Amino acid sequence: MTSSSSSSAVAISAPQPSGRLAVMTAYAMAAAAIPIPILPDRMLTRVRGAMVHDIVSRHGLSLTSDARAMLADPDSEQRTRLVKVAETVVRQLLRRLKPLGALNSVSRGLEVFALGLLLERYLTEVRPSGQVRMHLEEARKVRGMIDRAAVRALSPSLRPGETTMTDGLEDLRDELTRWVDAVLLTSAALPSYLERRLEAAFDQVVSETAGSRDG
Repeated sequence: MTSSSSSSAVAISAPQPSGRLAVMTAYAMAAAAIPIPILPDRMLTRVRGAMVHDIVSRHGLSLTSDARAMLADPDSEQRTRLVKVAETVVRQLLRRLKPLGALNSVSRGLEVFALGLLLERYLTEVRPSGQVRMHLEEARKVRGMIDRAAVRALSPSLRPGETTMTDGLEDLRDELTRWVDAVLLTSAALPSYLERRLEAAFDQVVSETAGSRDG
């Protein structure tokens, strides 16, 4: 590819590797839990940077250095708001357990999960084809939409799409087994529920953002 065409081409998306986003989310949560000043943020920057590079590369695109830095930075204007909303949700769900000591790790994990999921969605469904290089201004715009969507995803007013679960023709389980199954299956469904909420919130933010589909 010549220099004149380095910023314009048709990008081809490769399938997202199964489980990679979950692992990167776990890395972020582990990094945030390290009780050493400065080190967690540096590790989070590395995790986020590696993830966005992987996602963009699989779409046949490239990131400028300042664009990667914008997406990899673990801090943003929306972070304080996200932590406050997450704290409210945690308090409502687990009032008696007081799990707020782990809130920073949870919020960091949510941010990385949202970044990976919604950057993929942006590149697949929103960004126009043609430009293969993402520059700082586009990265700043995408980062803003993703951060706002992460906050909105926790809003009780958001109504994501519903999924239906089919039951067997005959339920032969006893009451205890049904209860245990329900707890296990509900907790196992939380990641997909979070995905639907993030995607619904992101779609709303995109529709409200002027020039979001201009690349």
